[in-house]
Amino acid sequence: MSLLEQRYRFVLRMLPASYRAEREEEMVDAFLDAAGDVRDEDNLRPGLPEVASVAGLAVRTRIGGLGAPPRARATGDAVRLFALLGLGYLAALAWDNVAAELVLFGLVRAAPDEYLVTGEQWAWALLWIAQGLVWAAAFAMLALARVRPAKVLAVTGLAASVLMYAVLGVMTPETLGWGLLAFLFATALPVVALLSAYHADAPPVRPSAPLTAAPLGVAVLYEAFALTIGPRVADSPFEGVGWLAPWLDPQGVATAALLVAGTVCLTRRANPSLLLALAIAAVPMIALRAPFHYLGAQGDGVQAMALTMLAQAAALAVLAVALTVAAMHALPRVEGVPGVGQGRSA
Repeated sequence: MSLLEQRYRFVLRMLPASYRAEREEEMVDAFLDAAGDVRDEDNLRPGLPEVASVAGLAVRTRIGGLGAPPRARATGDAVRLFALLGLGYLAALAWDNVAAELVLFGLVRAAPDEYLVTGEQWAWALLWIAQGLVWAAAFAMLALARVRPAKVLAVTGLAASVLMYAVLGVMTPETLGWGLLAFLFATALPVVALLSAYHADAPPVRPSAPLTAAPLGVAVLYEAFALTIGPRVADSPFEGVGWLAPWLDPQGVATAALLVAGTVCLTRRANPSLLLALAIAAVPMIALRAPFHYLGAQGDGVQAMALTMLAQAAALAVLAVALTVAAMHALPRVEGVPGVGQGRSA
């Protein structure tokens, strides 16, 4: 075996073992024929386009679509559902931020002549509004089965988030703490899921116009909830209400929703793809709820918040494990050699 052949076989290890068992020899022969007569002294390596093509094939076979075996198809459906849920969550947060920026910008006034943002700050307010609308548009495009525009908008939204945090000085080597890292991870993961799971072999997306308004509806409901419950908690005469605060912010509400939805799906033995999607969704929320940035903080209220967030992260971790185990048990243990279907290009 030549050195180049060894390197091609090493690259092909990205593919599932069952896929390599049937097609590895054929693929290696094709690669070597394209390379021509080479010697080990030439020290040739697989080209970047070849490696990229194998990586793309590995994604399509592991995150399956049309023509994939049950386990790979269930994994693919789970990642696609998580991408939809994750973008929906980001779009709901975006609508909530847009409303806050409109208030600060003065488009919505507390008094007839009161502007909360003046001078150069209006430009930043407009940029935050534009960024939020990009996330809302990305989810809307995916809900309307416009996958390519959804991918472009999602990548744009992620890049805009990173750039704006960097420009504002929030994301610097000195300030890049756990809270910001967790937020960036939770923001990037749905985008990665969108790019990887909606590939050429993914099943066609069913457009749903009403679904496009779901994040806005969730944001409106959350604002109504926050305006109703928040002041009552703040004005509560009882001490030690710090444990309640982590349940009232958007992440806390999402945590509660995940715990309820996951428990219901476990008790009703839901579809394995739904179980896996909720398990994946719990991962970024665990990172967001991990209270590492509160370590060493003083005050009973802060400590109560940290303990509550730690309990939330632990509950989500237990739920994620239970959902994953239930989903794996619901899938067949043995499957044939995965094939790559001829789906519609995303």
